[in-house]
Amino acid sequence: MAKNKIRALAVSDYVSHSNVNPIRPEAAQLIGLQESGEVDITVLCSPGSVLIEYYGDHGIGTVTHSIRKKVSLDAMRFIRAQVREHNYDLLHLFNSKAICNGANAAIGLPVKVIAYRGQTGSIKRYDPASYLNMLHPRIDKIICVAKAVEEDLRQQLWGNPDKLVTIYKGHDISWYQNPPADLSGLRLPEDAVTVSLVANLRPRKGLHVLMEATRHISPDLPLHLLLVGASPDDPRLHEQLAAAAHPERVHALGYRDDAPEVSGASDMVVLPTTKREGLSRAILEGMAYGRPAVVTSTGGNTELVADGKSGFVVPPSDPVALGKAIEKLARDKALRERFGAEAKRRIQTLFNVEQGVAKTLEVYRELAA
Repeated sequence: MAKNKIRALAVSDYVSHSNVNPIRPEAAQLIGLQESGEVDITVLCSPGSVLIEYYGDHGIGTVTHSIRKKVSLDAMRFIRAQVREHNYDLLHLFNSKAICNGANAAIGLPVKVIAYRGQTGSIKRYDPASYLNMLHPRIDKIICVAKAVEEDLRQQLWGNPDKLVTIYKGHDISWYQNPPADLSGLRLPEDAVTVSLVANLRPRKGLHVLMEATRHISPDLPLHLLLVGASPDDPRLHEQLAAAAHPERVHALGYRDDAPEVSGASDMVVLPTTKREGLSRAILEGMAYGRPAVVTSTGGNTELVADGKSGFVVPPSDPVALGKAIEKLARDKALRERFGAEAKRRIQTLFNVEQGVAKTLEVYRELAA
């Protein structure tokens, strides 16, 4: 490694999941840092990571190790050995397993530690487990995915308020140039208005709120809901779908390789999260395809979606407000097109890769000075 460059070990791991876009914002950010000429990045990931070859093509070295638990002596020893052997300036930790093990591994070493925080909630001063995670005293900087995440975490931190910084994850419009998904197999009516929800079945994602919201939408509106991410065979899904005003208009598509393309084929995207949200990748992807969004005022999605300009922001757990917002967009094609154009513009100007790389590079310079 060049001595005049900042030496960084990033622990960022995404194994192969068929419904996950392998070009993650983390990867684009790390590649941008490497290509800045100021940083030498090495990525620690599992042997099964889909990104090893991708990183190599962009001049980033990888070292493999499976981190299976949040507290793993084996992982701590491995990370510590890597830091000592290669004399890294920075240790950049991207997920909870990496943070818990990496922060402990750095104890007593001169390396600076950066943690990534992607959602609100769950970190509490009175919870001992939080001191293995975001409240770990060995962490020097926490990069939050949204201002709402930063504000939420600030209430739990002791001491240095400068430890927190918000940097939006960067997306690139070029990632979303595939044609919209072919929905002809669903045999939707020609006048159908489609709404896509890309989410798992966790209660906080608010599928139950969306189903209740359908009862507050005029029945004459040919609205069809496309659900991506939940298995059609899951009995919990069937139980929730039965609560819809028109269950026959709700289409459970299951796990899809082309989730962004399904959003691109829809008239709008929705995410009725009830709590603990960050900056939703699914909403970002839909907006990158020029689709308006309806989200709740939970976490960073209020920063992502400009209320009344690129979509609507409604209170969480409010099916009436959610239904009204969806119906307003469904009935007005010109409004959808105007909001969709603004949504795409926001991704290009406020949530692009370049701004994320530039701001992260500032953090690297500060800590390595």
